[in-house]
Amino acid sequence: MSLNHTDIALTSENFAIYRNKGYWISPVFFDDEEVQTMRRELERICAGERDYDGFFWLKQPNFGAEDPAVRQVNNGWWINKIMRVAVQSPVIGYIGSQLMGASEVRIWHDQMLWKPGLGATEERALSNNIGWHQDYAHWQCANTINFCTAWVALQDTDESNGCMRLVTGSHRWGLRRDANTFGEKNLEVLEAKYHSEDNKWNAEPCVLKAGQASFHHALIYHGSGPNLSTQPRLSIAVHMMPQNCGFTQRGDYHPNADLLGPYVEEGDLFEGPYFPRIWPMAD
Repeated sequence: MSLNHTDIALTSENFAIYRNKGYWISPVFFDDEEVQTMRRELERICAGERDYDGFFWLKQPNFGAEDPAVRQVNNGWWINKIMRVAVQSPVIGYIGSQLMGASEVRIWHDQMLWKPGLGATEERALSNNIGWHQDYAHWQCANTINFCTAWVALQDTDESNGCMRLVTGSHRWGLRRDANTFGEKNLEVLEAKYHSEDNKWNAEPCVLKAGQASFHHALIYHGSGPNLSTQPRLSIAVHMMPQNCGFTQRGDYHPNADLLGPYVEEGDLFEGPYFPRIWPMAD
């Protein structure tokens, strides 16, 4: 790894950017060899290959080769040894701890993301989109909004290949309970739905180098347009929570709640083997 946590010292300016914009872009911390290895392993995951005896979480991948929609596999760390190390990288956990103000950081879940390349055509482009959404709107079974996501680019990523776009400052607008719209496609319709006269909709492209990451708050609106390059846009997302993140029945369902078992009670912590600690590092 190009950087580890001892090489990172977040400045007051870094914290101010995160507070004001709702996201912050890190230095590159995975080198070219690591990026290429992770690209290969992400492709294996999406092909349904496993390194361990366990099953994929939720369902076995079964993607159509010509389907323009984003391929998404959650908790790749369960079944792939390279991704198990990558998503638990101390540098990711350390930055998450600093931005959340948390003494301990655990994984909520990861995402392995493959956005197919459509080429220089907008045919089927709408189905290649990720809708404007708030992460926490999907996670309302958790009793805190204090989540942070590391989104790691596995190639140079910009608007030409469908980079993530984030609406600056929108993490301060509060939760929209119906903003669980990751899977919706029409960005214009969603912008009209979530935009108000009181708030400026300033969607910035998140331009990253291979091995670089952005870190964003769970209430910031974000989405992405089509990948008009000829190559897939690959990335991993590591969703992180603080040590005091617990269950609440007052929110909407999310499959993570099932992992707490049949005797879950209000306030029970999301902890244990399904939610590994990534900061501080294990002794």
